[in-house]
Amino acid sequence: MRFFPVQRACAVASTLTALLCPGWFQTAAAEESVADTNAHIAKRLDPTDFRSRIEFRNRLQEPQSGGIRNTAFARLEYAFSKTWLVRVETPVMVYDAEKPGSTTEGGMGDLLVRANVRLLRTEHVALVAGAEFLLDTASERTLGSGHHVGGPIAFLSIESHTLHTTFFPLVQHMESFAGDASRRDVNYTMTRLFALTRWPERFYTGTELSVYYDHEREQEGVTLELEMGRFITPHIAVWTRPGIGNWGDRIPQVYNWDLEFGIRYLFD
Repeated sequence: MRFFPVQRACAVASTLTALLCPGWFQTAAAEESVADTNAHIAKRLDPTDFRSRIEFRNRLQEPQSGGIRNTAFARLEYAFSKTWLVRVETPVMVYDAEKPGSTTEGGMGDLLVRANVRLLRTEHVALVAGAEFLLDTASERTLGSGHHVGGPIAFLSIESHTLHTTFFPLVQHMESFAGDASRRDVNYTMTRLFALTRWPERFYTGTELSVYYDHEREQEGVTLELEMGRFITPHIAVWTRPGIGNWGDRIPQVYNWDLEFGIRYLFD
């Protein structure tokens, strides 16, 4: 397994500095007090505080099977109310296996649909449950699982005001129920902990640890991703997120490394 190359990390750091330089946005930041800014960011970043949003992100990734995969995601989340939300995400992918005789393939990936309901909300804790589905819409064999996949998902939001941090423990199970009988079934459980910390000048950082258990292969795998982002305005946020994979040899959900850039717009 190869780790994220140093030269790529240097390039990412340079790009991030240029994108998120505080000097660009001093006027906007001066409009809010520190307290107002922290409260604003806390609400905007909390996925249990349902609000409609659009999001675009690009993820460059090296799968454990080799090659390079680049995926551009377009996501729409529509909040019907403060307790009901639907997410639709469309991936467009390009995959180069980097093997003799292979060709680069590109096209539509598997469409994601999720429905969430907020079951509990207090000052410090919130609970969300729902169901997520990956539909077999991939235009090429290498761009999808070959199955319809779905299962339940649930996560908590636990706020620590003293640490300026929100913790999001999550559990999800995904299992294939239809599709190409010649393709290997999908059946895995994922547990995740995401810790999101708010900083001055509308910056935030996040650390996400995900543990997968593939029931089909009877193997475990782990990924670790670090996120750094900033609100440019009260409605627009940008971020970068590098990640590495550990263990889980040949588990599809676990990569060698990846790098993501994104931008989102949040509606009031």
